[in-house]
Amino acid sequence: MSIRDVLNILFKRRYVAICFFLAVLIGGFVGLKVYPATYDATARLLVRLGQEDIYMPVLSSSQFRTPMMSVVREEQLHSEAEIITSEGLSEQVVDKLTPQVLFPGIDIDHPWYTPKGWLQMATQAYAGLESFFFPQSGNRDLRSKAISRLQNDLSAEPVKSSNIIEVTLKSKSPQAAALGVNELVKHYLTERVRVYQREQTGFISTQLEELDGQIKGIEATLEHFRNDRQIMDVDLQRSMQIEKLKDARKNIDTTSLMVEQTDKQIGVLRSQLSGLPQVTELDGQQGSNSYALSEMNKQLTDLKRQEADTIARLSPSDPKVSSLREQITVVERGIAEQRGQRDTNSRRGINPLNARVRDDLMKSEAAMAGYRQGLATLKEQEAADVARLNEINNVEAQFKELEQKLGVLRDSRKLYLEKLEETRFLNEQASSQIGNVSVVSWATVNTKPVSPKLWMVLIGVLVGGLLGGIGLAFVIEFFDDSLKSDSDVRRYLGLPVIAKVPNLG
Repeated sequence: MSIRDVLNILFKRRYVAICFFLAVLIGGFVGLKVYPATYDATARLLVRLGQEDIYMPVLSSSQFRTPMMSVVREEQLHSEAEIITSEGLSEQVVDKLTPQVLFPGIDIDHPWYTPKGWLQMATQAYAGLESFFFPQSGNRDLRSKAISRLQNDLSAEPVKSSNIIEVTLKSKSPQAAALGVNELVKHYLTERVRVYQREQTGFISTQLEELDGQIKGIEATLEHFRNDRQIMDVDLQRSMQIEKLKDARKNIDTTSLMVEQTDKQIGVLRSQLSGLPQVTELDGQQGSNSYALSEMNKQLTDLKRQEADTIARLSPSDPKVSSLREQITVVERGIAEQRGQRDTNSRRGINPLNARVRDDLMKSEAAMAGYRQGLATLKEQEAADVARLNEINNVEAQFKELEQKLGVLRDSRKLYLEKLEETRFLNEQASSQIGNVSVVSWATVNTKPVSPKLWMVLIGVLVGGLLGGIGLAFVIEFFDDSLKSDSDVRRYLGLPVIAKVPNLG
C-alpha cells in the first residue's frame, strides 16, 4: 500500500476519524470534570540514633557492662514507617478528626443519574454481594470505611541514602490531607513513646526489694557464721594453727629420738644386768680387795653407759668412742687382776652393782613408758591440729563463698539502681516527647493536584484520539468490501477500466 492509498483512505474516512477524535476530547473533558482531583500533603521526619537503640547488658561484672548499639539503619527506618502506617494509629486519627473532616463527602448520597451516583451504586452493589457471601466482613460502618481509606491513601517511605521518612496522605481536599498528616504525626510521636518505653519502674523496685531481702539474709548468715565459728581473722588463725602443728611435729620428732635412745640404753642395761650376779662376796680376810673390785665394776658400768650414749648420739667410729673403749679395756684388765687377788674366806650377799644397774634399768623403763605415752599424746595432738587446720580451710571456703554471693548481690543491686534511674529518666524524657525523632517539616496545604495530571491527560487525549481515529478509519476500510475506484476494480477484479461515469447526483 502506497502513501497515496493511505491518504486516500484517511480522506475517505475523515469524518469517522474526526468524530472519534472529538469524542475522545469530549470524554477526556467530561472525565476531568467528573473525576475530582486528588491532592497530597507530606510531612518529613528525621530519625536519629537515640536511647531506644542503645542498651546496657545486664551483667553484674562492671568490666563487661559496656553500652552496646544494635541497629541497622534501613531496618530502623522501616520499623518507624510500619508504626506510622499501623492500623491502630489510623484508628486514632479517624476518631480524632472524624471521617467527615478527614474525607469530605464520604457520607453524601449522590443522585443515581450522576456519574458519582452510578459509582456509588456500583460500590453499594459490591458491598451487598460481599455482605451476602461474607457476612462478617461485608457490614462496615462509616468509621471502618474511613480507616480503610486512610490505610490505602497513606504512605510512609524512607528517603534513599538519608535518615528522613516522608509521610504522605492523599485526599480529595488539600486541607484535609494536610490536617490528616499532621494529626497522624502527632499521634505517632506519642505512640512511639509507648512502643519504645522501657520496663516499668515497678518491676525494678520489686527486684530491688527482693535483692535487699537477700542481702540482709546473707549478711545475717555471715554474722552468725562469724560468731558461731569465732572467725576474726582467718589468715591469722591459719598461720597460728600451722605454727602449732609445726611445734607438735617437732616435739614428736624429739620424743621419737628420746624413745630410740632410751630403748638402746635399756638394751645396754639389760646386757650388763645379765652379766652381773645378784649375789656376791661382801667381806673376808681381804675385804679391801673386794671394795676395790666393786668400785672398778662401777667405773666399768659408767664407761659402758657413756659408750652407748656416745654411739647413740654420734657414731661408732667417733674418736670419743675409741677413747672410751680403751678405758673400758684398762678397767676390765684391773678387775681381772683384783679378782685374782681375792681372799676365798668371804661372806656372800646382794651384789650392789647388780642392784644399781637394776635401779637404772627400772628408771629407764619408766622413762620409756613416759616417752611413749607422751609420743601418743603428741600424735593425737597432731591429728587434732590437722583436723582444726582442715576445719579452718573449710570455714574459710564457706565464708568466702558467702562473701562472694553477697558481693554479687550488691553488684546486682547497684545495677538495678542504675537501671531504675535510667528508666525514670527515659520515662520523663518520653513523657516530654524528647526522642530521636524530630519533625523536619509539617505538612502544608498543597493546591497542586497529584492526579489527574492535566498535561498527561491532554497528551493522552490528543494522541489517543488521533491514533484511535486513524485506526478506526483503517478498520472500517478493511471491513468495507465495496469497490470505490478504478484501482479497486483492477486490484480485486483484474479487469481493465474502459470508462467512468461521473456522479450526477
